[in-house]
Amino acid sequence: MAASSNYVIEVRIDVLKTLKIAGLATGAIAAIGLGVYYFHQRTQRAKRVTFREEVKHILEPFQLTDEQLRRVMANLNTEMTNGLRSDDEREKNDLAMFPTYVHHGPSGQEIGEYLVVDLGGSNFRVSHVNIEGRNRIRLNNKIFLIPHSLLLGEGDKLFDYIAECLQRFIDDNKLALHKPADYKFDLAFTFSFPCNQTSLRQARLVSWTKGFSCTGVVGNDVVLLLQQAIDRHKGLNIQVVALVNDTVGTLMACSSIYRDCKVGVILGTGYNACYFENVDNVPKWKGVRDQSRKQIVINTEWGALGKHGCLDFIRTSVDRELDESSSTPNQQVFEKMISALYLGEIVRLIIVDLVQRSILLPGRMQKTPSLRSDYNIFLILRGSFYAKHVADIESDNTEDLSVTSSILTSIGIHDPSYDDCYLIREVCRTVSLRAAKLAAAAIAVLVNRLNQPSVTVGIDGTLFRHHEKFKKNLARTLSRLVPRTHRLVLSEDGSSKGSALVAAVDRRMRETGFSS
Repeated sequence: MAASSNYVIEVRIDVLKTLKIAGLATGAIAAIGLGVYYFHQRTQRAKRVTFREEVKHILEPFQLTDEQLRRVMANLNTEMTNGLRSDDEREKNDLAMFPTYVHHGPSGQEIGEYLVVDLGGSNFRVSHVNIEGRNRIRLNNKIFLIPHSLLLGEGDKLFDYIAECLQRFIDDNKLALHKPADYKFDLAFTFSFPCNQTSLRQARLVSWTKGFSCTGVVGNDVVLLLQQAIDRHKGLNIQVVALVNDTVGTLMACSSIYRDCKVGVILGTGYNACYFENVDNVPKWKGVRDQSRKQIVINTEWGALGKHGCLDFIRTSVDRELDESSSTPNQQVFEKMISALYLGEIVRLIIVDLVQRSILLPGRMQKTPSLRSDYNIFLILRGSFYAKHVADIESDNTEDLSVTSSILTSIGIHDPSYDDCYLIREVCRTVSLRAAKLAAAAIAVLVNRLNQPSVTVGIDGTLFRHHEKFKKNLARTLSRLVPRTHRLVLSEDGSSKGSALVAAVDRRMRETGFSS
């Protein structure tokens, strides 16, 4: 019995020892696990810090100083002056500085009924505009999508399609219902491509931009091409009376409200501007010089700045890659750093670089498509990241960056981490800020050249209309670069109302004895 009791006691002691040892082992394992976990966390945090420092290094070339912006301004000002001297020197100059044959803004006395065709992208708009005096304009319009084949095909087919849509618009709105049989509509043609105008109704296309490459148009009079297409459609009684760049329409629409509006800017698919210049400062002007034509609106076509290297000091490897892979290499260099057509692509190229460095989206970059869910077509497909994505991600102030995560998921990047979202937001903010600063620097040059007590700048385009942070950064930078009073205003329906006003002003001037 005693032996049995001793055995039980020994067993209990062994169990206690085992439990004690097990407890110590468990504690040790837990401690080791905890240590490994914290070491891993510290390592990951260190990696994140290192990665973010590397990202800062990659983004640094996009962060422009005011000194660099003033150098851009000086170069732009020089190119503008050179472009105004002579057409013979155009091959040596970056900027065409086209005279538009528009000498006057609206007086408030303009009246009349006009059709407007606005061609400047993958769709075009037809408008019916009734001008009934100062600030009394009624507008009705419709947007027509251009089939992709027409953007790249024969020019005649593009203009025939425009004529067909004009007929459809007139019929749908019964515009000819109560008109005399011989009534002809006056039409203003808003054409947002570089043109060398020889009158308000004659303009030869210098080059296509924005993805167009129709044959048989470059070097030819686009007003005549449209008129011939209209004439081929029997019963379509329309006379093209004015060729208007979209920047000019923007300027005219705003100057009908703000008398000190002397600048029109488009900040959208493209980036361009026009302004009122004294005729005495335009040596190449071959038109009439008299008291009634002291000024002329100049279409700068400043998106071409940088063609001969004056922007090389701020161009990055990403800018060069984008330019070389575009359909127009070494053209529109300035525009490719700013406009909505290219903003998303710049961001995409930076993201691809970060992915290839294993900083972003590890394992997502595949050489060929596969069935794996982490394959992201946007990483290898040019033009798949849009300016709207940049705007929405840049403005994401949610605590968990859920907006950014949702956008990335929608374009095929599934389950992005918080760090992925954070870094991509930083990329968007940096690229957008650079674009806004460069846009401001260019506008500052025009405001300074005008040298007036106050200047209103009329602006239209998606970047100014819908991209709030871009707009704020533009205004903030401009205030630093321009000492005199200025304001930026949104031009409402400039390409329609403004172009109709150009035609109406021309009619008023001709009726009072002045020709364009």
